[in-house]
Amino acid sequence: MAILLADDDAQLATFLSKSLESEGYSVHTAPDEAAVLSELKRQNYQLIILDLNLGKTDGVKLLEDLRTHGLGTPVMVLSARDRVTDRIQSLNSGADDYVTKPFSFQELAARVKAVLRRKADPSLSVLRVEDLELDPGLRKVHRGMREIRLSPKEFELLHLLMRRAGEVIGRQELLRECWGAEPETDSNLVDVYVNYLRKKVDTPEETKLIQTVRGTGYRLGPPAHVQTADEPAGAAHAITAEDTPALSAPGEPAAPRSALQAAISALVHSVSHDLAQPLTTVRGFLEMQAMPASKAVLKAGDLEMIEQQADRAIALAKGISALVRDTPPGINGRVELDLMLNEVLVDFSTLTHSRLLMVRREWEDAPQVSSSPALRQVLVFLICKLVGRNTRPLVLTVAAEEKDHGMEIGIRWAAGDAPVALADAVSVFKKDVPTLRILLEELHGEIFLSEGHSELSLAIPGE
Repeated sequence: MAILLADDDAQLATFLSKSLESEGYSVHTAPDEAAVLSELKRQNYQLIILDLNLGKTDGVKLLEDLRTHGLGTPVMVLSARDRVTDRIQSLNSGADDYVTKPFSFQELAARVKAVLRRKADPSLSVLRVEDLELDPGLRKVHRGMREIRLSPKEFELLHLLMRRAGEVIGRQELLRECWGAEPETDSNLVDVYVNYLRKKVDTPEETKLIQTVRGTGYRLGPPAHVQTADEPAGAAHAITAEDTPALSAPGEPAAPRSALQAAISALVHSVSHDLAQPLTTVRGFLEMQAMPASKAVLKAGDLEMIEQQADRAIALAKGISALVRDTPPGINGRVELDLMLNEVLVDFSTLTHSRLLMVRREWEDAPQVSSSPALRQVLVFLICKLVGRNTRPLVLTVAAEEKDHGMEIGIRWAAGDAPVALADAVSVFKKDVPTLRILLEELHGEIFLSEGHSELSLAIPGE
């Protein structure tokens, strides 16, 4: 069977391809949207594995476009985005499965088989009710991102309830279908097992999905709306802001937080997303090493490649630590840019020692900048994103020039091993610019991205 793997990370795509080829699949790779469209015209594929971060392309938008134009090929989404909303958006856009990074290659191979089996046998299709998902092929159940472990009988009972979601199913029918008991059998087996399911499926913090219909049986689905006395018959209840409590951003506590704290949290989440990429590659390499010699086909350069990915992962992990580290400002509020940059690069020493990151400085005299922790955090984040989005050795040029308004810091990046174009500033940083501006407000500064070019600038007013 032919699989199209759409991923712009060449190193990860290499190990994914080898893993799937060892399972007997024919794998073709596509590093960008144009290559995906070209491959789909060239031949028919039985499965598409799509990374949501495909260069400048939004994977969800590409998926929607493919489905709109009639593509029926199963699509498995790969992403480091682990929020329930991301998963739901992808599935609603036409994905057949959603795998979060880092993942096991063995799990990926199992999911590939399950998706292909579902294509051949519709009865194995994944069932979804709200955020509850049951996969008959893998015999797995998830509520949001939480895996629910069920006994064989609990799985069978939930499977029946989900196949007929929204319907009221009587106790006798459930008893007959799941236990093969004769009608009118006096048994509380159904009630006992439904109670087991409730404890696993409906936690106190979640919407109750397993409903009891008194005197009849059970129904799977959200609670039915109860009409009030002053509500016209058949009227739909409009949910207003007064009905819904204010929600904090995913992963944040309910207590109010400062905009600066929220910004740091968002930047950490962004870097964590990039960290999943090298972690997935390293894990895949270790799995392939454990395969029988006949199945693991590794080249001489693979070990060097995996060492580089491990170095990237270490640097990104240290970058996350640096983002949340408390760093007091200097005594006089000013510090030499050269000194600040040296301090920032300490957390990236793994990359500088291995020549995966080379930093050049372009300035005269000894320019001074604000010693505010916000500027350090911005510089740490910029380097993290460039390291996370580029798998090639990176040459980073930092320039500084005194302006009438203060200091302008320019940052350019290029591949250190070949004259190839890297992702431009907009592709790498566009989503994070609003958050970066919150940090830069501490300095009354601004960030400017150069569209189509691998460079950006920071304007930092003087004091």
